[in-house]
Amino acid sequence: MASSEQMAVIIKDDEGNQNDATMYYIVYSAADRTKRSAISLVGCWIAAVVALPIPVAHLVLVPGFFIAGPVLAYFRLKMSESKEKVVGVCPRHNAEITIKLENTDTIPKYTYCPDCKGAIQIVEKGE
Repeated sequence: MASSEQMAVIIKDDEGNQNDATMYYIVYSAADRTKRSAISLVGCWIAAVVALPIPVAHLVLVPGFFIAGPVLAYFRLKMSESKEKVVGVCPRHNAEITIKLENTDTIPKYTYCPDCKGAIQIVEKGE
């Protein structure tokens, strides 16, 4: 079963100020990854079957969904965790912020504060 996890991180700005923050992410077990992979494969292939009766578009949609199914399933199978967000206090304007993360984001991450648009860096605590 997928479990929600937290990790302590630090939000730094370019002037050396820093504040503690928390990164939230989901860790998938092997069974969850297999289930998510199978669902994406079956979903793409069902979409390919649904696209069959559409004139002209089926020439692109059916092969596209048919190929996208295994590719998407492979990436879902390899994804062991899904990053969600970082919650903390911006060191530039001292207000609480939430920074949305992509699955492909890595720590350390350079980004901008969603409120003041100042440059910040997210690093693991202890670096």
